[in-house]
Amino acid sequence: MNNLFSKVFALSIGPQACGTEILHDYFRRRADVALPKVREVFYFDRHVHRGADFYKAHFKDSEQIKLFMELSTTAFDHPRAPERVKELLGLDVKLFCLLRDPVERSMEVYKHYLRYGIVKGDIREACNETPQILFASRYADHLEKWLEHFNSIHFMSYEGLQSDLSKNVCGLCEFLDIPFETPRRSFEFPKIFMKLPGRRNLGSALSDSDILWLKEQLEGENERLKVLVPDFKLLS
Repeated sequence: MNNLFSKVFALSIGPQACGTEILHDYFRRRADVALPKVREVFYFDRHVHRGADFYKAHFKDSEQIKLFMELSTTAFDHPRAPERVKELLGLDVKLFCLLRDPVERSMEVYKHYLRYGIVKGDIREACNETPQILFASRYADHLEKWLEHFNSIHFMSYEGLQSDLSKNVCGLCEFLDIPFETPRRSFEFPKIFMKLPGRRNLGSALSDSDILWLKEQLEGENERLKVLVPDFKLLS
């Protein structure tokens, strides 16, 4: 067990737009799981210089708590995050990783950024302006660094959550050594990228040529992931 927390710590490392929202909705309702006071601490990529006490202060302990957890979406593609996680949380940290078809992920992130005015223009201009749209979808490149430091990572897919949410969350709970609890209300897959008031409808934001270009940029990524993690398969 790590020295920073007196109980087991679990960290989700999958990138943005891979289904973290539904897991946050589930675990925030559990009395035995402590999530940080903010949605993400951004410690392992932005705030590491603030020290371990800064990170620990985001979590509240109690007798009911069996597991501390953060659902990070920015540590995944930071080159130094794996070693920082190892240094802060130790090798006993329970890592799990949500992934999604890389083309679908990049499309959703692009639409999300466009909707909020983070990027402008078509997908090619946006990727040039904000390379993370493509960069974080190159899963094998980033996972190689994580697997250099950690032998055990539990993988889940966005598509799997869509097809059988309870089964996949139950499998995660088994990995975390906590009982699966039926949520207080029925699961509804979150509409993360719903149209916002005052924003244009982005349903047709990508042309056929845009989608083809994106597929070309990420060609072979699923195959590379399969070689690196043979027991895990993305549904596309």
